[in-house]
Amino acid sequence: MKTIRKISAILLTALLCMPFFAAPAYAGAPSAITIGGNAGNAVTIPASGTVGAVITTGQSSVNKDMPAADHVAKANAGAGDLLVSVNGAFFNSYYNTSKALSYPSNCANITGMLMSRGEVICRGSGKNVLLGVTDTGKYLIDRVSVDTSVYFRGKDKFTSWAVNGYSTDASAVNIFTAEMGYGFALQSGAVVVRIQGGMVTDVQKGLTWLNCPAAGEKVVVFNANSWANACQWSLEPHVGNAAEIRTVLTPEKAGTQSDWDRVVTAVGCSPWLLEDGADKFSENTNTDPKMGRDYKAQRTFAAIMPDGSLMIGECTATFGQIIDYLKSIGAVDAMALDGGASSTLYVPGSGYVQPAGRKLASMIHFVEYGSTEAIPKKGQNPLSGEPSAWAAAYVQKAQDTGLVPEGFNLMPRANITRAEFASLAVSLVKQYYTGSDYNTLLMKNGIDYNEARATFSDTYLLDVMQAYQLGIVAGKGEGTFDPNGSIRRHEAAVMLTNAAKLVGKDSLEGDALDYEDAADIAWAATYVDFVTRAGIMGSTSTSRALFNPLGYYTQEQALTTMCNLLP
Repeated sequence: MKTIRKISAILLTALLCMPFFAAPAYAGAPSAITIGGNAGNAVTIPASGTVGAVITTGQSSVNKDMPAADHVAKANAGAGDLLVSVNGAFFNSYYNTSKALSYPSNCANITGMLMSRGEVICRGSGKNVLLGVTDTGKYLIDRVSVDTSVYFRGKDKFTSWAVNGYSTDASAVNIFTAEMGYGFALQSGAVVVRIQGGMVTDVQKGLTWLNCPAAGEKVVVFNANSWANACQWSLEPHVGNAAEIRTVLTPEKAGTQSDWDRVVTAVGCSPWLLEDGADKFSENTNTDPKMGRDYKAQRTFAAIMPDGSLMIGECTATFGQIIDYLKSIGAVDAMALDGGASSTLYVPGSGYVQPAGRKLASMIHFVEYGSTEAIPKKGQNPLSGEPSAWAAAYVQKAQDTGLVPEGFNLMPRANITRAEFASLAVSLVKQYYTGSDYNTLLMKNGIDYNEARATFSDTYLLDVMQAYQLGIVAGKGEGTFDPNGSIRRHEAAVMLTNAAKLVGKDSLEGDALDYEDAADIAWAATYVDFVTRAGIMGSTSTSRALFNPLGYYTQEQALTTMCNLLP
């Protein structure tokens, strides 16, 4: 990343149009400011729509620190042109370096909130005073409610108590990523759910220690009570289920929700200094004497100006003096960042106009990307969105014909669950039988609803009961149906065979296909032979005869095969 050393003609014009009071120059050169008789420095970053922000953390962890120069070097190694760097959220700077570092008692764990590329990497629950930057280059400051939750199967929500911080409360659900940085002891009865590529890859019980997650992996830890509650209501995740972590930022300021929906980078700290030009310090809840209104210390702060630009400043002053200064120059919204020895302000070409007095756990860097499109964007869930190209027409047909029932949570590329398959299978049968004919068919096997309901202890879903009455699905043993279980391809072959015969699609053509992975098909061989010769399912390879019986069956695959069974 090369640094910005010249001020463009546009920014010079903006500077000349500024009011008469002593406000800082636009990014490219720090400006001397005076607050309460004390000298400081500030840089104002234009609201050009092409400036974004990035977060760096100490040694890529929210529980470690490193020199400010390493943070700046990491930011400089990225895309775009660095404009200014400033220290971020509060963290534990008083851990004992003479002892072995460990989480949570002896490390530089961050106590504020951090968001990077639209994902919370630290804390992420409750209300926070946030400085946010959108994917369109807009700056925002407000008190914001943060809800970071994990959704299984696209609908079953569990709100996280924290991200990369472990709450030991028995009812807690916590999310961890590689930014955790440390392993730690788990509470008795905790259940570890591992997620990669938008899918649950493992569910582990009985662990007493959790190592730091691998890069790209997300880990959800359910403590004992939260897991018990999930199981009681049949909401617990299973291997193969779709899994997505979503964060919703809800600001207090009216009319700004759509902007906060686009925030990709954010840092949470305190106190809140200004809202719409009004003093907000009275709402500071930090009781530390050093956080008092009249306590003088080295401080850093961020303020949004009337033209939408963002001022980043530093000075040795009281919060009251900083507030008075910001009001005098017409600042709109403002908040403090970490202070004391953590105060740091770096400007390319000028260096550290305020050097850090210690290692830092986080910094936020403002970067000129040259275009709005180049600003970092939120990541996309690989299982959400549109179906695969090969399945698009089938998924559309399933919707148009009513095969996809009302209320069905459609995630085409996600693995289908047993309950979802039952729902689609019942919908398929209803394409052939309606009214009294369907009711008669339900009783063909002599199983009424009450008998079906008494068969399973883990679900009460009507479609599951009816699919069982129709003989399409069966239980998993010990009085369970396992509604959230993800279906393997050989299991799908069994259910599709039952459904096909029920609607009269039982004609077979050609000889049985000798699949190369027949040993894995085993007990389902008869059913796999049927769906293959009936043209319902087939090989997963264009070059080899592979059925892939142990592979998961997706929603779009289920819809495609069921479209082949439509009248």
